[in-house]
Amino acid sequence: MKFKIVFIALYLLGFNALSQDQYDRIFETANGHYKAGEYDSAKLAYAEILNNGVESFELFYNLGNTYFKNGNVPAAILYYERALKLKPTDKDVKHNLMVVNGFITDKIEPIEEVILTRWWRSSALSLGQDGWAWLFLLLVTITCGGIAGYFLARSRDWKQLGFFTAIISVVFSTISLSLGFESKRISETDFGVVFSPSVNVKSAPEMSATVQFVMHEGLKVQILEEEDNWLRIRLTDGNTGWVSDQSIELI
Repeated sequence: MKFKIVFIALYLLGFNALSQDQYDRIFETANGHYKAGEYDSAKLAYAEILNNGVESFELFYNLGNTYFKNGNVPAAILYYERALKLKPTDKDVKHNLMVVNGFITDKIEPIEEVILTRWWRSSALSLGQDGWAWLFLLLVTITCGGIAGYFLARSRDWKQLGFFTAIISVVFSTISLSLGFESKRISETDFGVVFSPSVNVKSAPEMSATVQFVMHEGLKVQILEEEDNWLRIRLTDGNTGWVSDQSIELI
């Protein structure tokens, strides 16, 4: 388990310099409590920052570490997942999630994905929406340059270079645009973590509905839809059902 503590400077828009210093001190205090093994105090200090509207990978990562050390597996998974959502390629948080998921009751065998599908998703997450957007703009610029070169160049060799540059850039810009949309789709998919010790998953959004299966705290689920106080969820093995929204904490 990689329990490194990450240090950050919290630059807050809309806060004056005194507030900035205050938040920096709180974060340093929280890190100090963590290193001293005072996990309850560390959790309260990190939560104070979080409750004031500050969200960052480092804060979520440190909270995940703190909750795990404190024995709260569902909360640790929740904050590691929130950290991973901000940095999908971070190896440390992926490692910690793998370790902490070994402590949950439910061992779900996911539906096996086609290699191409898995590669496409991992590629989309490698740069994120912003990264693919910038790459797309760069490739469009190169395309325009290639087109201009084709029409303005006098020699045949330069015309060919401009033509093929434009064609290749169009192909890669289309791919980058598609990967950007895939990254956006993934980031907008809702997931949650089970926080109740045991949850009956129903066939319909009502208390009298048939219990289809039972799941336990710490399990990550996909949120498909919401109806009144009920959530329709799906597991990685494809099973779906309805649960009370009180039993799930959204990532």
